[in-house]
Amino acid sequence: MQLENRMKQLLRELGRAINEAVSDSDRISDTIARIKAHGYDVFLMLDAVVALNKRPAGEPAEETAEIASDDQRFLKSLKIRLDGEKRERKTRTKSSLTITPQDRKFLKSLRINIDNLK
Repeated sequence: MQLENRMKQLLRELGRAINEAVSDSDRISDTIARIKAHGYDVFLMLDAVVALNKRPAGEPAEETAEIASDDQRFLKSLKIRLDGEKRERKTRTKSSLTITPQDRKFLKSLRINIDNLK
């Protein structure tokens, strides 16, 4: 019961953090100001869906895999930056990627097979 209450508290904190991130965004504020300058009132409502998936006991939290340069470019096109990757990388070397069970499920939902990664 106490763990459930702690999880509810963490989810409320997440909601507040998301709200603050949106409220503090200069880009969002500037865009809203431009819309208002055209004579419109703005009502911004966001619906955030948070899914929790309890890992079975003993299942590792993450695993490491090598990512080929083509895969790096694909992830970069989705604005996904690899752990430890510098802002602009000039060389085409292999990097390592930490994959959580949730990452694995997400990639599988995109029909990306990562079962045979090294």
